[in-house]
Amino acid sequence: MAAGVLLVVEMLTVNLLFGSLAFSAVLAAIASGIGFDATTQGVVFGLGAVGSLLILRPIALRHLKKEPANQSTNVEALVGAPAIALTLLTDRDGLVKLSGETWSARAITGQIADGSKVEVVAIEGATAVVKQKVRVDNV
Repeated sequence: MAAGVLLVVEMLTVNLLFGSLAFSAVLAAIASGIGFDATTQGVVFGLGAVGSLLILRPIALRHLKKEPANQSTNVEALVGAPAIALTLLTDRDGLVKLSGETWSARAITGQIADGSKVEVVAIEGATAVVKQKVRVDNV
Protein backbone atom coordinates (compact mmCIF):
# COMPACT_ATOMS: atom_id res chain seq x y z
CA MET A 1 0.00 0.00 0.00
CA ALA A 2 2.76 2.45 0.95
CA ALA A 3 4.67 1.68 -2.25
CA GLY A 4 1.58 2.47 -4.33
CA VAL A 5 1.04 5.81 -2.60
CA LEU A 6 4.72 6.70 -3.01
CA LEU A 7 4.58 5.83 -6.72
CA VAL A 8 1.55 8.10 -7.19
CA VAL A 9 3.40 10.94 -5.44
CA GLU A 10 6.43 10.24 -7.67
CA MET A 11 4.28 10.55 -10.79
CA LEU A 12 3.15 13.97 -9.58
CA THR A 13 6.63 15.26 -8.67
CA VAL A 14 8.91 13.36 -11.10
CA ASN A 15 12.11 13.91 -9.11
CA LEU A 16 12.81 10.22 -8.35
CA LEU A 17 12.83 10.80 -4.57
CA PHE A 18 9.50 9.12 -3.90
CA GLY A 19 10.24 6.44 -6.52
CA SER A 20 13.31 5.47 -4.47
CA LEU A 21 11.20 5.29 -1.35
CA ALA A 22 8.59 3.20 -3.18
CA PHE A 23 11.36 0.78 -4.17
CA SER A 24 12.36 0.58 -0.48
CA ALA A 25 8.75 -0.07 0.53
CA VAL A 26 8.61 -2.96 -1.94
CA LEU A 27 11.80 -4.41 -0.41
CA ALA A 28 10.25 -4.13 3.08
CA ALA A 29 7.07 -5.82 1.82
CA ILE A 30 9.15 -8.68 0.44
CA ALA A 31 10.89 -8.99 3.80
CA SER A 32 7.46 -9.10 5.45
CA GLY A 33 6.25 -11.75 3.02
CA ILE A 34 9.29 -13.89 3.80
CA GLY A 35 8.40 -13.66 7.49
CA PHE A 36 10.85 -11.17 8.98
CA ASP A 37 9.78 -9.13 11.99
CA ALA A 38 8.94 -5.38 11.90
CA THR A 39 12.43 -4.34 13.04
CA THR A 40 14.09 -6.23 10.17
CA GLN A 41 11.54 -4.80 7.73
CA GLY A 42 12.45 -1.31 8.95
CA VAL A 43 16.16 -2.00 8.50
CA VAL A 44 15.51 -3.37 4.99
CA PHE A 45 13.47 -0.25 4.18
CA GLY A 46 16.20 2.04 5.52
CA LEU A 47 19.02 0.28 3.68
CA GLY A 48 16.96 0.20 0.49
CA ALA A 49 16.17 3.91 0.80
CA VAL A 50 19.77 4.92 1.44
CA GLY A 51 21.07 2.65 -1.31
CA SER A 52 18.58 3.76 -3.93
CA LEU A 53 18.91 7.45 -3.04
CA LEU A 54 22.71 7.43 -3.03
CA ILE A 55 23.37 5.01 -5.89
CA LEU A 56 20.38 4.53 -8.19
CA ARG A 57 18.81 8.02 -8.11
CA PRO A 58 21.91 9.94 -9.31
CA ILE A 59 22.39 7.48 -12.18
CA ALA A 60 18.73 7.71 -13.20
CA LEU A 61 18.72 11.53 -13.00
CA ARG A 62 21.85 11.70 -15.16
CA HIS A 63 20.14 9.64 -17.85
CA LEU A 64 16.85 11.52 -17.63
CA LYS A 65 18.45 14.94 -17.97
CA LYS A 66 20.79 13.97 -20.78
CA GLU A 67 20.43 16.38 -23.71
CA PRO A 68 21.71 15.75 -27.19
CA ALA A 69 24.83 17.76 -28.00
CA ASN A 70 24.22 20.66 -30.39
CA GLN A 71 21.14 19.16 -31.96
CA SER A 72 18.91 21.75 -33.59
CA THR A 73 15.18 21.41 -33.28
CA ASN A 74 12.11 22.85 -34.96
CA VAL A 75 12.79 25.69 -37.39
CA GLU A 76 16.44 25.94 -36.29
CA ALA A 77 17.01 22.56 -37.93
CA LEU A 78 15.79 23.93 -41.28
CA VAL A 79 18.51 26.59 -41.55
CA GLY A 80 21.04 25.24 -44.04
CA ALA A 81 18.59 22.68 -45.41
CA PRO A 82 18.26 22.20 -49.16
CA ALA A 83 15.02 23.07 -50.95
CA ILE A 84 13.64 23.35 -54.49
CA ALA A 85 12.02 26.52 -55.84
CA LEU A 86 8.47 25.70 -56.93
CA THR A 87 7.82 29.18 -58.31
CA LEU A 88 9.89 32.18 -59.28
CA LEU A 89 11.39 33.44 -56.02
CA THR A 90 11.72 37.16 -55.50
CA ASP A 91 12.82 39.19 -52.53
CA ARG A 92 9.11 39.40 -51.62
CA ASP A 93 7.54 36.00 -52.25
CA GLY A 94 7.57 32.55 -53.78
CA LEU A 95 7.17 28.88 -52.87
CA VAL A 96 9.72 26.15 -52.12
CA LYS A 97 9.58 22.44 -51.38
CA LEU A 98 11.36 22.09 -48.03
CA SER A 99 11.55 18.84 -46.04
CA GLY A 100 8.68 17.40 -48.07
CA GLU A 101 6.40 20.38 -47.43
CA THR A 102 5.49 23.47 -49.43
CA TRP A 103 6.73 26.63 -47.72
CA SER A 104 6.27 30.28 -48.55
CA ALA A 105 9.69 31.68 -49.31
CA ARG A 106 11.61 34.68 -50.50
CA ALA A 107 15.02 35.09 -52.04
CA ILE A 108 17.59 36.83 -49.88
CA THR A 109 18.59 38.89 -52.96
CA GLY A 110 17.44 39.10 -56.58
CA GLN A 111 15.35 36.45 -58.26
CA ILE A 112 15.68 32.69 -58.38
CA ALA A 113 14.07 30.66 -61.19
CA ASP A 114 11.57 27.92 -60.45
CA GLY A 115 13.14 24.46 -60.33
CA SER A 116 16.38 25.88 -58.90
CA LYS A 117 18.11 24.26 -55.95
CA VAL A 118 18.22 26.63 -53.00
CA GLU A 119 19.46 26.63 -49.43
CA VAL A 120 17.59 28.01 -46.43
CA VAL A 121 19.51 30.82 -44.73
CA ALA A 122 16.82 31.83 -42.21
CA ILE A 123 13.23 31.25 -41.17
CA GLU A 124 11.15 34.39 -40.60
CA GLY A 125 7.79 33.41 -39.16
CA ALA A 126 6.38 30.94 -41.69
CA THR A 127 8.62 32.10 -44.54
CA ALA A 128 11.88 30.49 -45.57
CA VAL A 129 14.55 32.96 -46.64
CA VAL A 130 16.68 31.24 -49.26
CA LYS A 131 19.69 31.70 -51.49
CA GLN A 132 20.53 29.88 -54.68
CA LYS A 133 22.89 26.98 -54.20
CA VAL A 134 26.22 27.56 -55.82
CA ARG A 135 26.88 24.95 -58.45
CA VAL A 136 30.42 23.63 -58.53
CA ASP A 137 31.50 22.03 -61.80
CA ASN A 138 34.45 19.66 -61.93
CA VAL A 139 37.11 20.82 -64.36
